[in-house]
Amino acid sequence: MVPQSDVTAPKPPKHFVDAAEPDSVMLISSPSSTRSAVWGGLMTARAQNVGVLGVVLDGRCRDLSEHRDNGFPVFARGHSVLGQSPFTRPSELQVPLTISDPTVPLDETGKPAFPPVTVQPGDILLADLDGVVSVPKDLLEQVVEIASEGRRVDGLCMDDLRAGKEIKATFALHRGK
Repeated sequence: MVPQSDVTAPKPPKHFVDAAEPDSVMLISSPSSTRSAVWGGLMTARAQNVGVLGVVLDGRCRDLSEHRDNGFPVFARGHSVLGQSPFTRPSELQVPLTISDPTVPLDETGKPAFPPVTVQPGDILLADLDGVVSVPKDLLEQVVEIASEGRRVDGLCMDDLRAGKEIKATFALHRGK
């Protein structure tokens, strides 16, 4: 998305939801200063018809109850009562998107403490109530292996903590810390 006033940015030949691929998760980025939503209930209705599995918004959404009522996963940086038009418009489709958190403080060199992440078309997006993770396609097996081991270790820690063991001893035993 770009500001509606940007007349130099390209315009896609189709509506961005109509251009979505079945069995995909859409990633949409809007300028960080945008206070309007870039996704609403009508977009969800069309996305479900196209076969989209969910949407991740580096921006805001609206119509939260419609998405929930329709069982459509929407993960957004925020929400708004304002619709997309006349504030933003789609520009490019199927391009790399660099996502940065505008609230992240800068380090002593003036760079964000957490650097931006570039998501390529086809990368894997995983989301839950805690947030969203992007996994490059070529690292998927390695990430699954590391995450599986982390989950196994956390399971051992949880068992010990529920059995009354102290955190420091539990972490030392299972995490080596």
